[in-house]
Amino acid sequence: MALITTNPYDFPMCSQGQIAVASIDDKEELDATDDAITILGFSNDEKIGIYKLTGAVVHHGNLKFKQKQREEQAEPDGTEGESHSEIYNM
Repeated sequence: MALITTNPYDFPMCSQGQIAVASIDDKEELDATDDAITILGFSNDEKIGIYKLTGAVVHHGNLKFKQKQREEQAEPDGTEGESHSEIYNM
C-alpha cells in the first residue's frame, strides 16, 4: 500500500464510522488545524513531525501479526510494517 492514499477505506481505524459528514468541510478543518499548530508556536519541522506521527498511528491500525510456531513472540504478517519503517525513517 502506498504511504499516501486518498481512500479512507484503506485505513480501518478511520473508516469504522461515517466517512463523510455533510456539515463538515475536511479541507477547511485541516487548514484550521494547521493554522492552530502554527499559532501555538510549533516550527515547520515540529509540524511535519506531528503529521508524520499521526500518519504512523493510522498506518499502525493496518498492522497484522502472526505468531511464530512454538514461540511467544509475534512478527508482522505482510508488508504493512515496511510503511512504518519509511514513516519512522528506519
